[in-house]
Amino acid sequence: MLGLEIQINNEPPITAAAENFTFAILTTTAAPDDEGYITVRGKGYGYGYHWLDARARQGDKVTVRIIQTDKASPPLKTQKDDRKKMLERYAQLKKELEEKGLIAKEG
Repeated sequence: MLGLEIQINNEPPITAAAENFTFAILTTTAAPDDEGYITVRGKGYGYGYHWLDARARQGDKVTVRIIQTDKASPPLKTQKDDRKKMLERYAQLKKELEEKGLIAKEG
């Protein structure tokens, strides 16, 4: 599967890869003394994975490589999808979009 190999400064790299998708978010702020953040997560069949939450400081070197891998680094957190909550949220959003006329009402 495709994944991301991410290295911050001289730390050992982590490998993030999941069945559906993997993403890294790097943020900065406008103020020079503020910190940014680096988050790495992924989504597999029925699970969410969380590999990294780190602060980014001015001068940090972040290397991201797209790689082919069969093995990811152990995630810091694994969360099972709650299908019931997903269906409830879907119904709520569908109703809101129907009421706003953005999608057609069924039936």
